[in-house]
Amino acid sequence: MNSEFASPKFDQNQADQYLNELSQLASSKLGVLSGGTPQELPKGLAIIESLRRSSVSFGDPRNELIQLTEETFKDSGTELTSVYKQQMQTQFDFYYMTLTVDMLPQPGAQFRRLTCELDFSPKGTNQPIVQTIFPNQQWREVLSYSVGMKVGLNGNLDWSAGVDSAHLAQIVGALPSSLKANASNTGEFSSVVAIPEYKYSLGQTEITALGQGNSNCYWRLQNQEIQRIGTARFGTVFKVPKGTNAITLNGTVWAEPDMNWLTADIRDVFLELMNRFGSISRNKEEVASQFSRGAAEQWQLNLPKAVAATI
Repeated sequence: MNSEFASPKFDQNQADQYLNELSQLASSKLGVLSGGTPQELPKGLAIIESLRRSSVSFGDPRNELIQLTEETFKDSGTELTSVYKQQMQTQFDFYYMTLTVDMLPQPGAQFRRLTCELDFSPKGTNQPIVQTIFPNQQWREVLSYSVGMKVGLNGNLDWSAGVDSAHLAQIVGALPSSLKANASNTGEFSSVVAIPEYKYSLGQTEITALGQGNSNCYWRLQNQEIQRIGTARFGTVFKVPKGTNAITLNGTVWAEPDMNWLTADIRDVFLELMNRFGSISRNKEEVASQFSRGAAEQWQLNLPKAVAATI
């Protein structure tokens, strides 16, 4: 993966350790006992406790895992591009998967960035290949309008959007020229619908998305109110060599706190903690990642097979 976007190594145990130390130091400075609900604590301790109690977790990748076949596209009235027809017939089985991420911030907790990484195994000649992912940078302007739209796969295994006619001109105007043909009225929308009524109600969210052609993929969503996202949905189309019945999927997700919010009332305590632990970086971006809330999961996925239509 491009080293420009290499993500910091997330370690929930280390993040918990730093939060515990920060809480103990703040308690000592303020002369109060740590623990209790945020409402019962002085402001600096309440902020630490609200972060500690916030959580970020994965949904189940099997929930919307389906095989994509020629018949899948025919049934939706979508003509599959010849190159993918040939690959489906002779070389690869294709799959679509949606993986959800739930952000459950405690009241008052403020986050600025959500990062999700997926790593497909096994490696080597039989490794899965990521075909396409959603959301990506090309759709960022569209998502900023908070307009509900159906997002699906067209015959080129690319993403298209079906939008209510009242918003269509606005959406088309926001798309780069290469994607303008990929948006249509919902009444004329023809695709394999993968993500119905997709929207982020966050305004201008910066999106970094990488992974096409690799065995791993990566999303980074950045917004000063990212905690309002609730449930994020990440769509992936991947392919495996024919005959592959199962894969291993490793997922890591974390949300980085807004450091101005976290340190506003305990700046001196925070600096003392940084001096105590030399492993805490003084780079603001790296510091935020070290106090993240997140999760790491591994799933053994049995790949479903499409049921052939009977006459």
